[in-house]
Amino acid sequence: MTDRFSCIHTWYNSWHLNRILRITLVVLLTVVFLALFLWKSNLRDVWRILLSTNIAWFAVGFLINASALVFRTIRWRILLHASKPPPFYATFFANTMGYMLSTILPIRAGDVARPALLARRTDVRFSEALGTVLTERVLDLLSILCLFLFFCLDRWYDFDDPVVHGGAFIAGAMLAGVAALIVAFRFFQGGVRRLHEWLGRFLPHRFHEPWMRFFDAFAGTLRITERPSSFAGVLMTTACIWFCLTSQFWFVLIAAHHPLPFDSSFFFTAATTVGIAIPTPGGVGGFHKVSQYVLTTFYGFDIDSSVAVSVLFHIVGTLPVVIVGAILFAREGLNWRQLSQETHAQQT
Repeated sequence: MTDRFSCIHTWYNSWHLNRILRITLVVLLTVVFLALFLWKSNLRDVWRILLSTNIAWFAVGFLINASALVFRTIRWRILLHASKPPPFYATFFANTMGYMLSTILPIRAGDVARPALLARRTDVRFSEALGTVLTERVLDLLSILCLFLFFCLDRWYDFDDPVVHGGAFIAGAMLAGVAALIVAFRFFQGGVRRLHEWLGRFLPHRFHEPWMRFFDAFAGTLRITERPSSFAGVLMTTACIWFCLTSQFWFVLIAAHHPLPFDSSFFFTAATTVGIAIPTPGGVGGFHKVSQYVLTTFYGFDIDSSVAVSVLFHIVGTLPVVIVGAILFAREGLNWRQLSQETHAQQT
């Protein structure tokens, strides 16, 4: 018994230490990137630029970002079950809460919370919904790569820079890799499934069945190509989603009195996606520094203008989903403990 308690104590101390180290790393990354972002800026001039923002154009960018949630919900319902999708509100709630969590937390927690919350409120199984989340991620990755590759090729001679030229080759290679993966899942599903099942043997036994259901759900969504109307719906909603997520930057630039060609928003979208991937809360620091780098290096912005515009980019890119999520959160009468319990109840 003493040995057992000793093992539990050792495990708890190790888990507690790892958590402290993760939090320390997140805080450190946030502070470092914010310091780099604000380096040499004049905060008074930044504040003056922010106050001069055209509210009407900024509101358009704000609303168009929020509308992406509607298109994401429509697309998710088609992927879940085109002929008999789950109720719109339940799907919208799960979708919005998931994206809100991914926005405010330093990890993609919402990718697991979304299917868990949906399974809690509908008859959709968690593993099936999780498979469609992966499909959405593949669609979004393809969209970002296509937009960035288009920008690089369109502006090949305008920007003689390794980021643009090298980025074109990297984006092209990644597109080819994702396409090969999709083809393997779609046309060689048996072999890929056997490989997936073999990998699943390294998981605890209780996770093996959900692991295979997850694979089958993801592979099943790829058969949507056999249903032209549903496939067209997925493509159209994906196009609408990324029109919203790219044009928001363009409207912010107009609001900040620094208009740029529309395709610059493709560049900002791809670059800031990298910034958001840095594990800081809500992308704070990483998003801002990457945005500033693009503005100053490729479009000749001064430091103060780049700080102001990057802050506006971040506000319009994150606040809409947080506000909508908070409204739904209050409407459901939830608290954070209940939300956590609902999320983890479906994963076990």
